[in-house]
Amino acid sequence: MSLQIALATGPSPLEETFPRVAEEGLSGLEFSCQHAANRPERFDAERLTLVADLLDQHDFSAVLHTDSAVNVAEITPGVREAVAEHLTGYVDLAEGLGCPVVIVHGGYWFGDDREARVEQAARTLGRAARYAAERGITLALENMNELPTTAEIRYLGCTADEVLTILDLADSPALTACADLGHANLLPGGAPAFVEQLKGRIGHVQLTDNDGVIDHHLALGEGTLDVAAALDALAATGYDAQVAIELDSPDAQTRSLTHLREKAPHHLP
Repeated sequence: MSLQIALATGPSPLEETFPRVAEEGLSGLEFSCQHAANRPERFDAERLTLVADLLDQHDFSAVLHTDSAVNVAEITPGVREAVAEHLTGYVDLAEGLGCPVVIVHGGYWFGDDREARVEQAARTLGRAARYAAERGITLALENMNELPTTAEIRYLGCTADEVLTILDLADSPALTACADLGHANLLPGGAPAFVEQLKGRIGHVQLTDNDGVIDHHLALGEGTLDVAAALDALAATGYDAQVAIELDSPDAQTRSLTHLREKAPHHLP
């Protein structure tokens, strides 16, 4: 079964990636709207129309990536409301661009209030998911990379269990999982075990490589991720939508596509 391989647009204005996607014979993009050139405030009506028209002209599909630096698990009054407004701004942008999926994150914590932050992340994401659902959009919660246990700041939603906990607490069909296979490569059992546990809950997939210890965002084939095994496991769950190569460098994207075509050609159109 083939998957829809897509390219992330990276830090440049997202319009610049369209020709490269066409040249590679692909039809999907992940709009990197966490970068300054592509954040919601950088889009006026004219630019929204331009990008939407480009998608129509090329018959491309696109999903939208939000900013992981904003703490969705923020528990401070006033700040948490601003975070919720920040997310709805991204949903509005996705609606304007015609993106049916918005990638979100679970936030982070500082060591002594983890449970409260998990619950707040679920409340904030549930609220955003309900807002998105009214516009025909779904959110996809990205599993983040595990940081050392000695780190003062730790991400929420790294393991499959943690992702499922937030999804279940949020209790919205408009909140799914974004399976980052590179991040999953850092976990016991790796990417195959991760996607199996999230079977039926995956709404988007991201793909990079690493050494199994630190999330270096390497080109595919330059780390320890068994890409063919990861995509085989993903396909076995019934997933058949977009898999985005989430690398900023066009050269690294090209090397990744070459590796995919060599190691997992049956997953490409």
